[in-house]
Amino acid sequence: MRVLFAGSPEAALPCLQALLDTPAEVVGVLSQPAKPVGRKKILTDTAVSRFAKGLDLPLLTPDSSEEIVQAVRQWTPDVAIVVAYGRFLSRAVRESVPGGWWNVHFSRLPRWRGAAPVAHAILAGDTLTGVTVFRIDEGLDTGDIAHTQDYLLPSGASASEVLTTLSHRAVEPMKQLVAELEAGSVQTSPQKGEPSFAPKPGPTFGLMEWNLPAPTLYQRFLASTTEPGAYTLRADTLHRLNILGLALAPDHRLLAPGELDMVEGEVFVGTATHPLRLGTLQPSGKSMMPAIDWFRGVPQGVTLGN
Repeated sequence: MRVLFAGSPEAALPCLQALLDTPAEVVGVLSQPAKPVGRKKILTDTAVSRFAKGLDLPLLTPDSSEEIVQAVRQWTPDVAIVVAYGRFLSRAVRESVPGGWWNVHFSRLPRWRGAAPVAHAILAGDTLTGVTVFRIDEGLDTGDIAHTQDYLLPSGASASEVLTTLSHRAVEPMKQLVAELEAGSVQTSPQKGEPSFAPKPGPTFGLMEWNLPAPTLYQRFLASTTEPGAYTLRADTLHRLNILGLALAPDHRLLAPGELDMVEGEVFVGTATHPLRLGTLQPSGKSMMPAIDWFRGVPQGVTLGN
């Protein structure tokens, strides 16, 4: 069976690696075009593109539906496997592959349809998530389901940690689908239940609003780590302060929202309920540092803004 693989970020790599170990023939890889990254705007390939180039796999990075259809005509796959490709597939694209396009999605559909299911599951305080393998149709993650696998969300796990775990757990249901496609024995069922949606986080997704309860802020920190990242603003300068480490501190004395306190080398910030303990920080334009080192360098009485 000839298989086309489409994916972009690191989370897509375990499935691509596993697909190469199956009897299926990977006839081509699609990924998003290289994009400018960092302050110097260096044009950077996706993780999937780098992996494909390293193994000399046939690779294309189309910028339009027409170019995707052209790639399909070039490679003539029987089926297509998609993992976090990052592009909506038009009807012409979907109909270009006879065996269909099958997506590996990091949630239990229909909960958290969209680009960022893991972040939204954590932000909502879900205790259960998983992986869903389904056939792509005209809707946003609405297709019939072939396989699901549940995953209990660990307390205190960040979005990046959960996504890494799910990317590896997705391998078995994906391999099962490929075997069933080869045998012509795939069975699917419609999605059931009330859908919820997980749009891509905007630049302010990780902004910490200290007038919210501590548990809510902690979930926001976990949901935005490491992308797009949790941050706050100094109330005096409005300079950005990235937060790379944060912990609940229910036993510390109460502080006003945004108020800072230092006790025995630890820095705490007030919320609407109990304080949170700041860990590693990164001030704007500077390197990462422990919270205590940052705190010693700011004027007395400085607070964090809301």
